[in-house]
Amino acid sequence: FIQGLIIGRRSLGRNLSFADIAITQSAADVDEANNNDAPINIIFTRQSFVGPKNNVDTLNEPFPTKVSSLPFSASIIARLGHCQKVKSKISGVIEDVWEVTRWKITEHPKEMAEDMASLLIDSSSKAQNEVDEQSSKHETNSSSVIIGSGAMSCSDYLKARAEAFEVASKRKQQLLGPTKVPTRIKKTEPNTNSSIHPENKFNDIDSEFNHGGKQAKAKRAKIFASWILETFFGIQMSTDAMMGSIQHDRLICQPCQSNDTSAEHTPQMHVFDVAGGKGHLSLELILHQLQSLTHAISRCTIVDPVVRKSDAKKRQSKLKKAESRLRKQNDDGVVASIDHIATYFTKDSFPEIYAQSIPNDDPKESRPIPTTTLLLGLHPDECTEDILDAALEHNLSVAIIPCCLFSYLYPSRTIRRSSDSDDGNDEEVPVRDYNDFLHYLLDKDESLQLATLPFEGKNKVIYRKLESV
Repeated sequence: FIQGLIIGRRSLGRNLSFADIAITQSAADVDEANNNDAPINIIFTRQSFVGPKNNVDTLNEPFPTKVSSLPFSASIIARLGHCQKVKSKISGVIEDVWEVTRWKITEHPKEMAEDMASLLIDSSSKAQNEVDEQSSKHETNSSSVIIGSGAMSCSDYLKARAEAFEVASKRKQQLLGPTKVPTRIKKTEPNTNSSIHPENKFNDIDSEFNHGGKQAKAKRAKIFASWILETFFGIQMSTDAMMGSIQHDRLICQPCQSNDTSAEHTPQMHVFDVAGGKGHLSLELILHQLQSLTHAISRCTIVDPVVRKSDAKKRQSKLKKAESRLRKQNDDGVVASIDHIATYFTKDSFPEIYAQSIPNDDPKESRPIPTTTLLLGLHPDECTEDILDAALEHNLSVAIIPCCLFSYLYPSRTIRRSSDSDDGNDEEVPVRDYNDFLHYLLDKDESLQLATLPFEGKNKVIYRKLESV
């Protein structure tokens, strides 16, 4: 057995992984460990990996199928088997590499950071101070934060992760020496004499929105918000709004829409923005609604465990400016509220989350979840399936844009696929790629539909709209 700290890791697919382990008693004792001890190189192979012997086995970690399964700076215990002699491709030195038969993560940096950043440690002081700092009350529009199970401070979480990373990096540098940082390759200047058609000059710009930058998230939120208002409420948005280029600083009065009395009889919706992060989608829904001078959405509730001090203030500032402009155009304008429930979303916890979202001064709301509730998820990660299950269980409208599969967290997901055997029977196969995941989710109910939005990256929407909406 060995016990140590992961200071290096590499994954070569589902059947082969490597890790460098600095021998230590625990992550807290790294500085007290013998700095002269060389790290141990371990290898995970399907042939040598045994896994847990029974349900009570303490070394019950599954085979690491990806690099995230070997978290940097995590403390582990591993049982070693055969030792291999492997020649390093970098130094050319013959090294000992030990095969792992069973292992266990004893201190996960993510879990430790979540515990340290928890806002439920001292609900009377820490949590309330965090809420007071990031919650701002206004006369016409208030934004509140409700601390729920799993709520955590974003700044404290990032600080804890950074400290764990620094400890492991320091230990790695002590054992292996300074790491050489690869030099960045400078981008070549575009050739102005190129014969590329002028219309294609935007291809490189659009590729910027492939996944995770701030601009990419803002563009996705704008387009998704426009699609939601048009699909569920029949509010036709402009082409600029649909393509994510709407300017919220210019709210232009639209008499044709404002004089449409049919919207007055449409029940207002309560939107839940699940895994909403900073609340980009909720904010875009309200701002787009203001532009159309309609009141289809009464309020948005962001459900996300991470609490950031400045998010609510920024949302409030934008909504207050929009409300001020709206009052110059329409004296009866009312801006919907955006609230935040800091907790994890699951299918089973949704009724409690809904009850927490009901204002105390609103007697019209009742405990049974009404059909005027809309569940939304823009790349909601782990809770994607829970959003869909909750909507189907409570007969609600829903729209989600699935992103990551997290197949290692949900290995039991399967779909039926035509078999190549002569009997012609379908076979159960595990969900392994994005198309399989879409198929798996759509098979949950015949009422679910599929749409595609005009932005790069994961842009497939699975939705259903109740006839009453």
